[in-house]
Amino acid sequence: MPSSFSFRKPAATLLALAAWLLLLAREAAGVGPVKLPATDLHQVDLANGLHALIVESHDAPLIDVQVWYHVGSKNEVPGKTGFAHLFEHLMFDGTKNLGPNEFSDYVIRSGGTDNAYTTEDATVFWETVPSNMLPVVLWLEADRMRNLEITDKVFNNERQVVEEERRLRFDNLPYGSVVETLYAHAYTAHPYQHTTIGSMQDLEQASIKDIQDFYDTYYVPNHATVVIVGDVEWHQAAVAVEEYLGRVAAGKALSARAIPPEPPQVAKRVVKLDLNVALPAFVEGYHMPADGTPDAYPLRLAAKILSEGESSRIYTRLVYDQQIAVQAQSTGNFTEDPNLFFAFAVLNTGHTPAEGEAQVEAELRRLQTELVSTAELEKGKNQIRRDFILSRQTLQTRAEELGYAAVVLKDPELVNTELARFLAVTQEDIQRVAKKYFVPENLTLVEVNPRNTPAEEKPARPPAGDAQ
Repeated sequence: MPSSFSFRKPAATLLALAAWLLLLAREAAGVGPVKLPATDLHQVDLANGLHALIVESHDAPLIDVQVWYHVGSKNEVPGKTGFAHLFEHLMFDGTKNLGPNEFSDYVIRSGGTDNAYTTEDATVFWETVPSNMLPVVLWLEADRMRNLEITDKVFNNERQVVEEERRLRFDNLPYGSVVETLYAHAYTAHPYQHTTIGSMQDLEQASIKDIQDFYDTYYVPNHATVVIVGDVEWHQAAVAVEEYLGRVAAGKALSARAIPPEPPQVAKRVVKLDLNVALPAFVEGYHMPADGTPDAYPLRLAAKILSEGESSRIYTRLVYDQQIAVQAQSTGNFTEDPNLFFAFAVLNTGHTPAEGEAQVEAELRRLQTELVSTAELEKGKNQIRRDFILSRQTLQTRAEELGYAAVVLKDPELVNTELARFLAVTQEDIQRVAKKYFVPENLTLVEVNPRNTPAEEKPARPPAGDAQ
């Protein structure tokens, strides 16, 4: 995953603090709101179906190039999970023209850097390099787009890498299985039910043909968007995109995605886990709409008010006022399809998940029955402004926001217009979405008890339907 700031990811850096202080200083000085510079977009569509977005930025002789493949874990089918994340690794392992590690060698020897990440909705590969490296980077991306060599040796090596990553990120962490458990029970049909890391059993059983078929289906020009931001002249960049990527043959046309929609949940679901942990905990997940939809904006502001920083409502109530938790937060997992709005807490010794849940529910009821204050709403909007400022601090994050808007939100112009949607949110909007989504029948709850403290019941299996 990229380490630099993205608007779509939480900010907990010195950059975030600097942007926040800038907003406060301008307010204190009576200066108007910070205005984001407009992003002048140039769109190029190739005959093979590839889309390209080019933004000129001549502050430094650098460019960031990203290839967004519109394939993530939600495109995987039961029994074949983890494929998109596997390709995040495989795409660096050699082609018919390049040996293993040669791709990144070209980038590193130029003084650049590269990386990749996978989400539920997309797989993204990016390089930040000197601007004169654009032809080289486009050649490299075109090469691995269709010339990847998937052998038993490469597949087995990367499968082991993924297995180790799973152990580090999930299996060996104290609460690492909790979110997976939540999704396994909150979803019954939609593939968001499984996480991006996938199933190791599925990868063990996968054949080379399975992997090759996935590659041939999704890693093709007509399923890709190229984003170029930096020190380029856009006409010349467009010619280079055509020269190197236009010659890549299109893949088979994909019919409308047969991704099953998640049926509405009609009853609260509760799962109890006994884990080898020191402290009890819980995570709540409320179904919410997709990112970019009208209700997503007041919900994102609700998350700021509930849990952005130590002065937020949930943190203050559970950690400071009631002193029953060592950690408490809420956030929304905003994605292309409807996902979950979370509340999570780790409780102090001597307190139960039920105590924490009651305090979180009290704050959610408060959102439903009382309008948030004008000061809280303005603070939340300032935090959104800060996030937008930070997401434009580097070429890589600018390209990331543009790619997300184009591929996931399906409107690249949102990089210029989306902030206005947040700033238009009212106190009544926040109350309305709280009443609509934060209701018991929309909730899946996972309670965690230390193994030496018997839970009331053993972990349940993912439900076939809704159950209390």
